Amino acid sequence: MKEMMIQKILFDYFDGRATSLERKLIEDWLKEDVENETLYYQYLDEWESQNPQYFSDDQEAWQKFQTVLNTPLSNEQEQPPTKTNVVKYATVRSLRKFWYVAASLAILMTASLFFLQKNIFYRTYQTPYAQTQQLTLSDGTEVVLNANSTLYVPRWGQFKRNRRVLLDGEAEFHVTHTIDNQRFVVKTSSDFEVEVFGTKFVLYAREQAKKVILNEGKVQVKYQGGKKQVMKPGDVVILTNGAQTLDLSKTDDTKKYSAWKDHQFYFDDTPLAQASITIKEHFGLQVAFGNPELAERRLSGYFKAAKSTEFFEALSVLLNVDVRQQGDTIYLSTK
Repeated sequence: MKEMMIQKILFDYFDGRATSLERKLIEDWLKEDVENETLYYQYLDEWESQNPQYFSDDQEAWQKFQTVLNTPLSNEQEQPPTKTNVVKYATVRSLRKFWYVAASLAILMTASLFFLQKNIFYRTYQTPYAQTQQLTLSDGTEVVLNANSTLYVPRWGQFKRNRRVLLDGEAEFHVTHTIDNQRFVVKTSSDFEVEVFGTKFVLYAREQAKKVILNEGKVQVKYQGGKKQVMKPGDVVILTNGAQTLDLSKTDDTKKYSAWKDHQFYFDDTPLAQASITIKEHFGLQVAFGNPELAERRLSGYFKAAKSTEFFEALSVLLNVDVRQQGDTIYLSTK
């Protein structure tokens, strides 16, 4: 079958509109050639990008479920037991128990399907706290993954046809240029993505903000349902969580934004409270301050630390503070 024809038939199949004859054609087509399976998953990925699936808010569903679970029975149900009330009460309890089980299964199935979908269609590269990882993708693109970060790369040869990856965390990309000028897209967990054709940049994609630092080449940032921003070398764009517009600035030293590759931390007159966010992201440690004034103390310069102990030893000397660790929390107090 011609590629355009099979694409249309597959899209109808993914939409649930394929006829029995079309389903049989797809079955036979998949048996013809191993490459057809790769093309099948490529079109599936393309169809999913055009038809975003609904993913429920598991946390909200769980809270609602707990609310129903903890809601006491009505006054009518709490009356002194009679034969009629006992039967009625048992029926109510049975119905409530049924819905509790059904709600629990729905929550578990939604979360499981989302988890399985990512693991089936994507190869996952994940770094623990305080460690980085260097990767070379199948197209030659080089990636350095920062600590506490995850990169999802499509399986089954889809990546060669459609260079699209997912990032949760922070990474530096050195994208390989292709002869046919094939684009390379890095998507994040929210409505924010970077599209390039061959360049070097750093993408920071965490809960409180998204940040792109362009070292070489040219990229286009897409965000909030269609807004676009073209970047040039030296540009830095930041989209803070909840903001409606990008913050665009210039820098003469893009290397400081990837200092983490050498286990270095760069701060530029940064309040200690803000620096603690970086500490938590990189080492997984929460910082608690003995007083509000200490949280406003500022840091500047480079700090080299492969381990959290090295970082806090330097901090103790520099700011003349006491450092005490209890579990995953670091307590800082003025000497």
